[in-house]
Amino acid sequence: MKVICQKNELATALTSLCRIIPNKTNLPILNGCLCEAREQTLTLQCTDLEMTMKIIIPAHVEEKGSTVVLARYFSDLVKKLPGEEVVLSWSEENNLLDINCGASASKLHTWRAADFPPSKEKPSERKVYFQGGLWKRITRKVLSAAAQQETRISYAGVYVQFEEESIKLAATDAYRLAVIKIANNSGIKDSDLFIPSGALIEVNRLAEDGDELEIAWNEGLICFAGQSFMLTSRLINSQFPNYEKVITEKPELTIELDKGSLQNALERASLFISPDEHYAIASLQVDNDLLTVKAHAVDVGSLQEEIPLLNPVEGKCRVEFNAKYLLEPIQVLDQEKVTLCLNGERGPAVYREENEDESYLHLVSPVCPVG
Repeated sequence: MKVICQKNELATALTSLCRIIPNKTNLPILNGCLCEAREQTLTLQCTDLEMTMKIIIPAHVEEKGSTVVLARYFSDLVKKLPGEEVVLSWSEENNLLDINCGASASKLHTWRAADFPPSKEKPSERKVYFQGGLWKRITRKVLSAAAQQETRISYAGVYVQFEEESIKLAATDAYRLAVIKIANNSGIKDSDLFIPSGALIEVNRLAEDGDELEIAWNEGLICFAGQSFMLTSRLINSQFPNYEKVITEKPELTIELDKGSLQNALERASLFISPDEHYAIASLQVDNDLLTVKAHAVDVGSLQEEIPLLNPVEGKCRVEFNAKYLLEPIQVLDQEKVTLCLNGERGPAVYREENEDESYLHLVSPVCPVG
């Protein structure tokens, strides 16, 4: 194998691939990156057996071939190379990958390509296409509500439902719930799938806004394919909770605020974390034409800010939340006016955003008082 490629393109691809290398494994070859040179491209592939990522970069291929090299060593080395073009060459005789760039010459030990775990066959049972920018935008709106894989693996993903006229994406960690609904123009109906958060995060990093993103899946596997990458992942095999019953259609109080004012106040409130706590508590108090945001942390200090409502309301409300949970939905809202529905001292707060083509809500459970 002998191939010439641009250092920056190779370094960027390897950085992405190294994110899915397992920290601990009983199979040493899972620390490797499969390099395949053919048809004027260099295909790089890594896997942790749950997720497989392939990235294709343009290259001048003088001799076809394939080998497996330690991914993290390869990535760190390429980042520090002095030139712009990298020459990679490998032969079965010495089982070493020669890496030449400018005045630098390095060698890395390799495995045989035949020993690398084989790729799973691309699903063909169901298939849809999304514009890359749209897919990234709608998944980012719900991903913050998904559970962390380390704590609740059965909730660590985004549930996608293809209904007659709409596509719904939902995520929850039992404290938050985010749901977005868009028009269904895919031709797929009566189908659902539960996609791991980790796979979606990597797809959003890899996909370009202008890509036509192909999404294909079967009963247990999903595949995302863009212009220069392909990512396959196992689907989550667990029942997503019936979230519809926790959504309150008639809130006790609905307020409208300037997005920037609320975001800035909550960012400041989130700084007030007591030494014996893991998060800041933000108190929201509504009274006629004002929302008062308060935060207090033992041995740290306190904050109080008043934000004028865009429209005065009749009624009062006081409720406390994890400040981070209130802040994260604001960061993905598209409109400059925030609609926030409140449901008393023990009820959730619900952000709502509607336009002609989609609807979005993000529910946040309160920090309930003791007793």
